[in-house]
Amino acid sequence: MTVSHPLLLASSSPRRRQLMHLLGLDFSVCISPSDEEVMQEKYGGPLEELAQWLAKHKAAAALTLPEARGCTVIGADTTVLLDEQVLGKPRDKAHARELLLKLRGRQHYVVTGIAVSGYLAGKRAMLSASCITPVQMRNYSIAEIKAYIATGDPLDKAGAYGIQHPSFQPTGRIDGCYFNVVGLPICTLVDLLAEFRIYPARRGPNVETGPCPWSEQCQI
Repeated sequence: MTVSHPLLLASSSPRRRQLMHLLGLDFSVCISPSDEEVMQEKYGGPLEELAQWLAKHKAAAALTLPEARGCTVIGADTTVLLDEQVLGKPRDKAHARELLLKLRGRQHYVVTGIAVSGYLAGKRAMLSASCITPVQMRNYSIAEIKAYIATGDPLDKAGAYGIQHPSFQPTGRIDGCYFNVVGLPICTLVDLLAEFRIYPARRGPNVETGPCPWSEQCQI
């Protein structure tokens, strides 16, 4: 179906941009002018709802940009939860090491919130949802941590790791959406876009062969 309102992804994450391409839809990218740290300090609700709350604020802030006029805007945020604490992006290499040591051999939860602001019956509306994936980390070594940090990969990621890193591969098991841990649960996004009558131009490769139409690595 033709999208009547252009899609605008309000995210600086290259991983989210890559995942958006799976839908086969044209979209442009902007960076939301919201201050994530300030917003998070103001939040007082349940931690598992923080990502969705931040995603809505990011989308709302993006709507103030000139390029958002007439667009369907997508905001997203990913949080890593361990022991009732939010593990954010590392401040530096030493902090990345600290976070990876905290996670080693333990289970935590990755939550990605998505907010979509578009038009329903000619009026601007915002819908949101979140996806939670339990993740069990393997008992990686100190040497592996050091080598991984040296790549620079963990420095822009919540919890200081990327599940998709080809050599480190920090996770032992996930119980749910793989792409959620990467940073954008495609199924959750597709469901939200459908409320605005926006549908993928193509489906994922596993429509007939797996429980998830988008990724063989999802465990759902």
